[in-house]
Amino acid sequence: MGYLEFEIPVRSWNRNEQEILMAELSQIGFEGFVEKEHLIQAYILSDQFSGEAFHQLIEDLSRVGIRVQYRFHETAEQNWNEEWEKKYKPVVIKNRVLIRAPFHSAENDLPCTLIIEPKMSFGTGHHQTTRMMIEEMMDHNLNGKRVLDMGCGTGILGILACRLGADRVVGIDHDQWAYENALENVERNGAKAMEIRLGDASLLTDEVFDVVLANITRNIVVRDIPVYHAHLSAGGLLLISGFLAEEVQYLLNAAYQMGLDHLNTREYSSWISLSFVKP
Repeated sequence: MGYLEFEIPVRSWNRNEQEILMAELSQIGFEGFVEKEHLIQAYILSDQFSGEAFHQLIEDLSRVGIRVQYRFHETAEQNWNEEWEKKYKPVVIKNRVLIRAPFHSAENDLPCTLIIEPKMSFGTGHHQTTRMMIEEMMDHNLNGKRVLDMGCGTGILGILACRLGADRVVGIDHDQWAYENALENVERNGAKAMEIRLGDASLLTDEVFDVVLANITRNIVVRDIPVYHAHLSAGGLLLISGFLAEEVQYLLNAAYQMGLDHLNTREYSSWISLSFVKP
């Protein structure tokens, strides 16, 4: 089956804009990306492409100042994963956590090494938001804790929670591809304390967690903070990211409305993470 190959010039774009583009394209069915100098090549199966969804995405991005130009053609199926893997590097965070893919060598592994098959799910340690969430998690004692990982993507944060001693971890994602990817990564890392569910926050019943992780987007986090609060134990932690500096006040307002106390703020390249405690 043939693919459509889109070539999108990004010479004047910053890294954040490029990552937003790829994240949004993946949401409408694009399966792979090859990043070249000043150019992103994006691939989607021909029969999966929706012109309506694609042009709506372009219109939505233009409203936030990201102007997309492109050209495309149909191409035979190719091993673009091989090209991508050549540029995909392991990540080390605070000299304590190493995140690598299965195709990387194990010779430089650290005691806390996470092996994450990225596929197309978000959460490989490369993005600033994932890094900040990991740094914040390492600053807290998760030993024996019950942890909820909302929008778990690859499962990276929940798997790390297992490594940090969490007693029970639930990861939830609404995307089928992410769900399957997370299941594979949980098994690959021997994270036996982690359960993966397909769906959203509505799956939660009377469960209570000591830590809630949500590295998603501003709108989803703002919408679901009341749910997180309802399922957070007294003295429990809420760690959130996935939004830019100009969006922070929306998140603070939503958290304060639920009576959460602000603990910490991190910022990398205009991306923000926030942590709160439930009194």
